[in-house]
Amino acid sequence: MKAFSLILLIPLVFAFAEEGATADAPGFTLEDVDGKIVNLDSLLAEGPVLVSFWALWCKMCIKELDALRPYSEEFDSLNITLLAISQDKTRSVPKVKPFATSHKWTYQVVLDPENTMRELYNVQAMPTFFIIDQNKKIVFTHQGYKPGDEELIIAKVRELYEQGGNCEQ
Repeated sequence: MKAFSLILLIPLVFAFAEEGATADAPGFTLEDVDGKIVNLDSLLAEGPVLVSFWALWCKMCIKELDALRPYSEEFDSLNITLLAISQDKTRSVPKVKPFATSHKWTYQVVLDPENTMRELYNVQAMPTFFIIDQNKKIVFTHQGYKPGDEELIIAKVRELYEQGGNCEQ
């Protein structure tokens, strides 16, 4: 029954994924690169969550996360979590933490070697970026990356804060 419900949920998540629309964000529990358990509901209790799907082999994913690094302090001051979900397979998982460290990412990096989250969030291309507000709504989706796209993401975060104080619309 749970699997059947999940199958029904996937199309609904992205029926409203265009800018300005909202859809419920599927919950998840993943392990981070330090072996700690990370749960979406726990993160949302602190503030909105920015989710970036990335992988070691994805050059544009890395460029996006590098471009967002200067905004880490702003995210922290607004109680926003940037969660980088690695889509690297099991054999590459040991490389993820040293890679993130070498890039000086202070984001929470979690592992999804089975690509469960990629399927659950219907990620068709990488990188794909989501903003999830504290009501567990996906309020923004951005697919792909080219230099300057980080400004679009940051502008959307700021706009949502101005509208609702907690990235809520």
